[in-house]
Amino acid sequence: MKIKVLYKQKRNKQLFVKEGVTSTLAYQSDMINHNVNKIYCGDSLELLGNLSANSIHLIITSPPYFGCRIYGNETLGREESPLDYVSNLLQFTIELKRILRQDGSFYLNIGDVYFGTKGFIRNKGRYARKTDIHYREHKIIRPNGKYLQYKQLLMIPERVAIGMQEQGWILRNKIIWEKPNPVPSYSPDRRYPVYEHIFHFVKSRRYYFDLEIAKRLNNHRDIYRNSIEPFKEHQASYPVSLIKPLILTTSKENDIVLDPFIGSGTTAVAAIFTNRRFIGFEMNMEFCRIAETRIRETQISINSQLSLKNIY
Repeated sequence: MKIKVLYKQKRNKQLFVKEGVTSTLAYQSDMINHNVNKIYCGDSLELLGNLSANSIHLIITSPPYFGCRIYGNETLGREESPLDYVSNLLQFTIELKRILRQDGSFYLNIGDVYFGTKGFIRNKGRYARKTDIHYREHKIIRPNGKYLQYKQLLMIPERVAIGMQEQGWILRNKIIWEKPNPVPSYSPDRRYPVYEHIFHFVKSRRYYFDLEIAKRLNNHRDIYRNSIEPFKEHQASYPVSLIKPLILTTSKENDIVLDPFIGSGTTAVAAIFTNRRFIGFEMNMEFCRIAETRIRETQISINSQLSLKNIY
């Protein structure tokens, strides 16, 4: 398997392709359709437009969370209000619905945040209590019309899920990912958050799902207990062990798995381990390089194991 990482240059619409040590030049028209096992560094929404309709078997992703961390050049997550964030994320899900096959699945891992807490690193001060006028200017409101209260959980996963249902998505499961070793989050007046949502969406009532494999993997219930795997380059990454069962139960060997926010490449690594093809999009150049390294090391490890089997 040849792994390529394509770095998009917005000014001249060209892609610089890295394959192993050598580099070649590719153009926009050459890139995504049927060019699999690649990481594309660029704007995910724009890149999605280059994929053919009904061409992807499985989508697994975890988009940047609202206001929590600045990962690089991405704009999603930097919105002025949580409602703007939800609206922008729903622009992606429209395109994802277009490119997903009728028998395909979409797993969306998304977490929630508290309004006005330390998670809003980039807006420190802007969302302080003394700046209530900011709430009014940007219409950060609750369903009953009142302004969001300080310390309030924003219910972002639920807002996104409802918005996707309005787009025609079918929500099949709301999976709870319980983390035995969550990132410490101390607050003296609330319980520790130890879980995140993984929504399982489909676009048709008839979709591929192997319940027998799910049972064998003990993956047939809607609460997954799975520890975070330490990875210093990208602390928000979900573990490979969480993703592999999802791939095995809702896709077949050689199917295409897409991650439009691939980050450090976890979804691609899981796809390689399960004999699936992958496509990944990532805005952050540094994460593209990290993903490339992880993918290359994974492939070397697999090839070494195969060589040992042949010897013995």
